[in-house]
Amino acid sequence: MSLSKEEEKKIEKFSYTLFNDNISRFFSNEPERLGELREASVFETEHHEYTVPFRYKNVEVEDWSEYSDKGIELAADSGSITIIEDKPIVSVTVVGSGCSGNNFNILEWWGPGESIDKIKLQLVKRQRIDNLQGQHNAWIQTVLTQEPYFKTLEEAEDVFERLQRTVHEMTSGYYMPGSVMCGLYENTACFRFGDTSRAEHTPYKVVIRGGGLDYEDPGKMYSPSKGRYPAEYCFRLIDVVVKKS
Repeated sequence: MSLSKEEEKKIEKFSYTLFNDNISRFFSNEPERLGELREASVFETEHHEYTVPFRYKNVEVEDWSEYSDKGIELAADSGSITIIEDKPIVSVTVVGSGCSGNNFNILEWWGPGESIDKIKLQLVKRQRIDNLQGQHNAWIQTVLTQEPYFKTLEEAEDVFERLQRTVHEMTSGYYMPGSVMCGLYENTACFRFGDTSRAEHTPYKVVIRGGGLDYEDPGKMYSPSKGRYPAEYCFRLIDVVVKKS
């Protein structure tokens, strides 16, 4: 099938491909135009494991709010963990949990001089995983966002006992996402993105972010801080798989 010059220009305008030529050649009945048949890349890998508090010479943490046994909490808008390797990165696995529900993890691997602001007809070097419902046992959003006042210790114990029982029952023993808190789980997000067969797509640096699309402090959602929205996210372990030399 042959295309007119005008048709080729339309295809080139909207093309999205890893190759230098435009996508019009995929409409050709001459497969040899794609080049010689290739062999799959075969190589060995090794795991580089990073854990809280992420104190490593090749790791940089920005805009963190808290360190604890559950991990390090980062601000969703500006917090990040950057890892630079000497070997080509193949994939990254992130383990953590949200301060609220409806979480996401983002991984970026832009090369020198590249960014989402300068992107043209090239690979979008950013991936996102949504619908991560795991949440750690936060203090039920600051006890439902109110400062309680009790006249007696017995009154306080009764209220908190009923509160705990109600939330437990509403979420089926913290198994199911609910209006008060999500199920108590960790999340594992797996990113496969490295292409070591092409120099321009071989990453050595990754930037990891995360957040939650439920309000972390719902009672403050109308304040200037917007109740910390998107909610913060907690990272505990990062496994970077690199190409073995």
